[in-house]
Amino acid sequence: MGNKERSLFSKLAGSLVLLLLPVLILSVYSNRVNENVITGQIKQSSISRLSTLATQMDNIITQLETFTYLLIRDPNVIEFQDLSLLNSSYYEQISRKKLIQDKLYLQSASTEWINEITVYSPRSGQTISTVNGTSYDLERLQRLSKDNWNFIMNDDHADKQGTVIHLTFEPYQSSSGIAKANSIIEISFHMNNVMWMLEQFQSQGIGEALFYKPDDIFLSTPSCPPELLQEAVSALKRTQLADEGNITLDVSGISYLLSYSDVQVLDGYVVNIVPLSEILTPLRVTNRFAYLVLGLILIVGIALSWLLYRNVQVPLRALVRGVQLIKMGQYKTRIPLQANNEFRLIVSRFNEMSAQIQQLIENVLEQQLLTHEAELKQLQSQINPHFLYNSLSYVISMTKLERKDAVLQMAYHLSDYYRYTTRVENQAVKLADELKNAADYLSIHRMRMSRIRYSIGVADLMRDLEVPRLILQPIVENALIHGIEALEGVGVVTITGSLDGSGYSLIVDDNGGTITTGRLQELQQLLANRYGERPEACGLLNVHRRLQLRYGADSGVKLSVNADFGLRVELYWTEKAVENEAVNRG
Repeated sequence: MGNKERSLFSKLAGSLVLLLLPVLILSVYSNRVNENVITGQIKQSSISRLSTLATQMDNIITQLETFTYLLIRDPNVIEFQDLSLLNSSYYEQISRKKLIQDKLYLQSASTEWINEITVYSPRSGQTISTVNGTSYDLERLQRLSKDNWNFIMNDDHADKQGTVIHLTFEPYQSSSGIAKANSIIEISFHMNNVMWMLEQFQSQGIGEALFYKPDDIFLSTPSCPPELLQEAVSALKRTQLADEGNITLDVSGISYLLSYSDVQVLDGYVVNIVPLSEILTPLRVTNRFAYLVLGLILIVGIALSWLLYRNVQVPLRALVRGVQLIKMGQYKTRIPLQANNEFRLIVSRFNEMSAQIQQLIENVLEQQLLTHEAELKQLQSQINPHFLYNSLSYVISMTKLERKDAVLQMAYHLSDYYRYTTRVENQAVKLADELKNAADYLSIHRMRMSRIRYSIGVADLMRDLEVPRLILQPIVENALIHGIEALEGVGVVTITGSLDGSGYSLIVDDNGGTITTGRLQELQQLLANRYGERPEACGLLNVHRRLQLRYGADSGVKLSVNADFGLRVELYWTEKAVENEAVNRG
């Protein structure tokens, strides 16, 4: 079966794949789109809820901070700066302190978060606070004045959540800072308030809630696993955080979506950790079921195709291969297939036909071989014997002139030449032997006529080729007798050889200068008719027929006019033709 042919099985399998492939591609694409849409909705929802939570925290903390700015400008607080230095009664001082403290309690209770407020008078060292036992500590207050909101861990570490503190003092001078303040107000809240909001946030959605501050301060709901919390904090540290965004991380083989939004007042972030794997699991289960259905359809289709392949394709392939083998000349080919269907009759008839063709080919081939051998012997016997007479006349003349060296050279060339031409036991010889014989023939003529020149240029790769005997000498003889002999000047014969793939070519050129277009067409017509009536066509026709008999009808002799207006004779054949000849003979 040719490479371009497609079997029935391959067509069926290809059609099945082409039908299921778009479905599979669309399913995969649809599943990806669904996952991306769901993930996008989760991201959008999480960011939106986190932004709301962060805004609520900002508002509450800003409210607390704003109250300190209002309180520090309260007349009673301003009066408290020098309360102990005024000439007021002890009762008035107690009353004014009680008034300020009531305001502190009122403000503390006005917000959602539990907070503590303290008013310091640096001049007198007195304090008014919602917390009992608060005292004025300048060194502590100076440390707390460096940041807007300070995260303070409890000293006993019993409560790891700690406290957040903000200081407001008046007047504010960047050069001296809190050391020259007239009044200082401290407001603080416990991180339990943040925890409470995180728990509220978690109860209204999915996943875990977390507060994160870049300086290694973080707070999470109690339900958050320690490993997940550690990985989330590490991921936040590695990321250049924007105002809000999303991070994907894997923990113990589970994919999580980590969304965050900044709490500007605290320079921190609220974080929501959502397990994407758990959310997408139902969708992925559905997708796997769809893939399973497609797989089952594919398996059923392949099974049906296989049954069709065994019952149809295998017999067809055996028949096609049998036809190809017969086409290649293997007429002994039989199909051993034992079919149990309609192909049994076809296979049986094919085997009978093959046997009949083999018998016919063997009979015809035997007759053809006998005919070819007889024709080859006859063609070889037609070599011109007058050449020997002319050579012997030269030997006699040179002997009379006592030219011993010329006699010896002529004798050597004649000896080699006739030793080669009279060996008829091997019809196939190496091309190197044919070239040597042609050189001997030309050398003999050059001794007789000194104006003759010749050159042989054949590639070494061609010299070991096997060719029929005496295919070159008749061509050279025609070049000398019908081309150069009539010249008054120097006559040149050139023999060249070339190969192109499996094709070979030998070209014999002469500078006779007498060939015309009309004469060339006559010679070509004589070769086409197989029987030459002109003397110069006899040798060409003999070689032409011998090449065709050995290498096939596509081989033979081509005639053309060369640059010197002499005759160019090209002998061409291919190795493939030799192989086909060997097959036919086998």
